[in-house]
Amino acid sequence: MNQSQVDRLRQQLSEPRSLIADLSDFEKYCHDATSYRGIPAALLLAETVRDVIAAVKFCCAESIAITARGAGTGLSGGCIVSPGGLLLSTEKLRRLDIVPERQLALCGPGVITKELQDAAAKHGLTYPPDPASYEESTLGGNVAENAGGLRCKRFGVTKDYVLGLEAIMPDGRCLRTGYFSENGGFSLGDLLIGSEGTLAIVTNIALRLIDLPERGITILVAFDSPRNAAQAVSDINTSGLIPTVMEFLDGDAAACSNEYEKSEEFERVAAILLLETSGEGGGDQAEEIQRICEQNYCSYLRSESDPSRSENLWRVRRNVSKAVKAMAGLRISEDVAVPNSQFPALVQFVAEMNRQSRLRINCFGHAGDGNLHVNFLAPADTEADRAEVEKWVDVLMRKTTELGGTLTGEHGIGLAKKQYLDLEFGPAALTVMRQVKEVFDPTCLFNPDKLLPQQIIRGDGAGPLDKP
Repeated sequence: MNQSQVDRLRQQLSEPRSLIADLSDFEKYCHDATSYRGIPAALLLAETVRDVIAAVKFCCAESIAITARGAGTGLSGGCIVSPGGLLLSTEKLRRLDIVPERQLALCGPGVITKELQDAAAKHGLTYPPDPASYEESTLGGNVAENAGGLRCKRFGVTKDYVLGLEAIMPDGRCLRTGYFSENGGFSLGDLLIGSEGTLAIVTNIALRLIDLPERGITILVAFDSPRNAAQAVSDINTSGLIPTVMEFLDGDAAACSNEYEKSEEFERVAAILLLETSGEGGGDQAEEIQRICEQNYCSYLRSESDPSRSENLWRVRRNVSKAVKAMAGLRISEDVAVPNSQFPALVQFVAEMNRQSRLRINCFGHAGDGNLHVNFLAPADTEADRAEVEKWVDVLMRKTTELGGTLTGEHGIGLAKKQYLDLEFGPAALTVMRQVKEVFDPTCLFNPDKLLPQQIIRGDGAGPLDKP
């Protein structure tokens, strides 16, 4: 994108100053929450949907790559701009209407997740998906990545609450699905959820709300063995109990969090679980959870029913991502997921990697659905350290698929994991993904270097995936 193109696009916008070519004061738009970086040829802080359409049509006519961005909290490099491309931020598209009688929210993609939750709570309703970044992440980004959250075990993830989408196609047409179309036919909205901005740019979202559940009892449990904690998770799952939240932190991740902000007086432990029971029957659930944890040799257990004291316990989990990042010069976070029955094996494998590697490797995650965030930490961001991280990430990905798991539980593929797709998907699935991309975006201008490697996007071969 050159200066002449910037000038011509600016003339087509409702607010010309929303198109920025000098990024010197906009450094945060050059990265997400990873170490990936890309400098946009221009940044559009879209004021209206009409501006999104104008930008998309212009980029299509000029063959300019375009990458959509929400709050930039992603952990896969999914919103890093392509070389020479336009970065289109939807953060200012902030429509938020609650329709309580229909338990419905109509939202722009720039609405922050917690803002929706707070607005819904005024009507006795809630939007359950709550990624750890819920105070910062936008709903558009949540849809793009199919974000989960701490309550996903009981309530599900983003896709379980999307009733309809409006999205701009690469040729500027508006695709309306579900609530916004009220017609039958293919469930095209499901293709857009989790597509990481490679198919269309979401501009309007209809979300299902539910009655605000009664808060239950929060339980913090410590263990002297990470495998015992993981086995307690497996036993809770097989018992038929469905806690509202069930989170796992290994000892090192818990120590990082407690060093970052002291919130609980436990000694150094090998692992902790944080759980929240459902309001109805929460006491009985808590007793059964305590029994299972004691059978798995827990060393510490504390429960709280008072909301303010419970929130203090939850800071251990809420702070962990920021704490781990603050402890290292280089941090790479992966979010693999395995069947619940394999969760103990995965936790044990991460502990073994930590013993064998010169890196600091710890983990935490949504134990209820087998989603484990594994952090690879080095004291400095050097070429040698990056090579060491890449080696161990490869080991983790291969072990995860060996256990019947998936490469990503909620962060997405983005730039970080596209070279591993052939570990999980066969040639037939990869070919269909390429064909879907071609139908939506035949000129490959929407986030072209994410999710699928270029060889697959361009159809350079129908065989096994080539490494980029």
